[in-house]
Amino acid sequence: MRAKLLLLGIVALLGGCASKPPMNFMDVSYPPLNEANKAYLGDRLLMQGRGFRTDVLELGSIRGKFVIINAGQYCRVPDTSEYYSIVGYPITLLNLVQGVRDRTDRVTYKKKTNEVCVDDIWAGCFDSSFGSIRHKTDVLCSDPNSYQQIVEYNGKAGRILNFTYREISGNNVRMPYTTNFTMDESEGNIITYKGAQLKILKATNQVIEYVVLRNFNEAR
Repeated sequence: MRAKLLLLGIVALLGGCASKPPMNFMDVSYPPLNEANKAYLGDRLLMQGRGFRTDVLELGSIRGKFVIINAGQYCRVPDTSEYYSIVGYPITLLNLVQGVRDRTDRVTYKKKTNEVCVDDIWAGCFDSSFGSIRHKTDVLCSDPNSYQQIVEYNGKAGRILNFTYREISGNNVRMPYTTNFTMDESEGNIITYKGAQLKILKATNQVIEYVVLRNFNEAR
């Protein structure tokens, strides 16, 4: 036992939080204007903010014997299998007595087996039986300090289409600026809200097809 604790002390001394890769944030609006798009119930129809597009992992909380992976979004480091958290160091490495010996911000992802792994001699790999693991391609990895505007689709009742508008600042939804709005198909297929403009091609309660004619930033 003493030998293991000595080894633990050596590992802790040699460890340390990994430096984060460069974050080349830029102003982003998506989807592109004047192109047909499809979204499903609860999906984002359009968004304006800052970030960069890459693959992401959306992880639920995962706990192993020697590691705790906090839930959140992990963004892919270009041309690697590494995914890191922009916000802090949410992965805690534990010692033999469940104390904290280090923290890190990244995991690797095995697509074939849908597993996430922590680069540590004790932590190991975890599949979805340990917690939620969702891999998405070509997604906006958002600047946590940026101001974002988002419209989501909330389904259809009769000829009324339902939407939610959100403003997010610093990873926090600004509740006074989260509002619902509607469109009556009998009055036409163009809707304008907060300066953004959509043309609705087809809609059911589960899916909507649309074109973005103007995004938020173009109305400023």
